[in-house]
Amino acid sequence: MKVKAVSSTKAIFAIAALSVSVAFAAFGCGGKGDAQQGDRSAKADEAAVVGVGSNMAKGVFAKEEFAGKTLAILNGSSFDAVARERVGAKLHKFFDSPAKGVEAVLAGEADATVAEEPVARKFASQNPDKLVVLYPPIDIENYAPIFPKKDGGKLVGEFNAFLTAARGDGTTDDMIKRWIDTPDSPPMPVIELKNPKKKVLKFATSDCDPPFSMKDGDGKLVGFDVEMAMRFAQTLGCGLEVKVMDFADIIPAVAAGTVDFAANVITITEERKTLVDFSEPVYFGGTVVLARK
Repeated sequence: MKVKAVSSTKAIFAIAALSVSVAFAAFGCGGKGDAQQGDRSAKADEAAVVGVGSNMAKGVFAKEEFAGKTLAILNGSSFDAVARERVGAKLHKFFDSPAKGVEAVLAGEADATVAEEPVARKFASQNPDKLVVLYPPIDIENYAPIFPKKDGGKLVGEFNAFLTAARGDGTTDDMIKRWIDTPDSPPMPVIELKNPKKKVLKFATSDCDPPFSMKDGDGKLVGFDVEMAMRFAQTLGCGLEVKVMDFADIIPAVAAGTVDFAANVITITEERKTLVDFSEPVYFGGTVVLARK
């Protein structure tokens, strides 16, 4: 799976068939899923199917093949509403991390999950005989870091200036090549904070969303969003304190001002704009269905 930065000239769907592999050892976070009945019409009841549909087997998304199936959903995400409208599964089970949702699919507790395209591709690359990413995407989305409203837009304005510079000097494109386009996870670059005693920014993310925020083999938090946060703090001459949270807790923490900003492949929505400030989009992407073969 690939996302496209604003400054990139590559279309995210032109590489839909590219196989990407990445080292991932963060399957242990999150909690047990809770089930809720999904929206279901009488027609969907009659069309319920068992097993892998012919389209699904080919890696093609077809809504009618999900009428009798169970989806694993990231708790607190926008996937729930999108999945109910565009996938129409019989049952939804909720989990605290993408990794736990994928584990549920692999264990047979759910038939599929929905995820950001780059995240889904990473999981599929680790389980090529068991998982398949279905195309076309069920939703197209923009993603951006979030900031508290209480500072009147000061910090988000500084981030937008930083992002403009990072696009202009090629930093963003380089990060995409290393974290998204490269088969293996790269090492985190050495980013020296110039004056960490000036101010320490509190940054929230998860540790279960490769290639954006995850633990490497040594248990160190790495990823695209982590590097972006470090570079932003470096530009401001600040230190950086990383707070690892479940996704459902991140937006409330930023809205309350207990952290200064957050990034975790967060989809820009009108509802969320009432709670937090979004920066300019860092990259574009889409939501796809990741199914068990």
